[in-house]
Amino acid sequence: MFVVFDSLTGQTKRFAQNLGYPSVHIKLYEGKPERDIFLVTRNINFGSIPETTKSFLDQYKDRVVGVAVSGNKNWGENFGRAGDLIEAQYGIPLVLKFEGSGFKQDVAFVKNWLIEKEERKED
Repeated sequence: MFVVFDSLTGQTKRFAQNLGYPSVHIKLYEGKPERDIFLVTRNINFGSIPETTKSFLDQYKDRVVGVAVSGNKNWGENFGRAGDLIEAQYGIPLVLKFEGSGFKQDVAFVKNWLIEKEERKED
C-alpha cells in the first residue's frame, strides 16, 4: 500500500504520514510501484475536487483503493464533499471525511480499513 496526499497547508500530509505507510505528495508521485494507492486529499471552493487530484485520478484511478478527505465542518453539507464527488465520478470508496489533520480515532479508523483491505486482497 502506498499513500498519496494532496496538500497545500500540510494537514493532509500529516494525516497521510500518521497512517504508517510510505507516502508522497501527489505532485511527486511517479507511478512506478505497482502497489495499491490510498488517496488523502482536500476540498477547494467549498467542496470541489482540486485540479491536482483530478489529474492524478484521471491517470491512476484504477489503482486507488480508497480516499479520505480533509474538510471543515463549518461548510455544512459541503464538508468533505470532494470525497462524495470522487466516489460518484471515479467509483472509489470514500473511507472517511475528517477535519483539519484528523484526530487519533480518524487515523485509527483508516489504518484499520487499510489493514482489512489488505487482508481481503490476500484471500
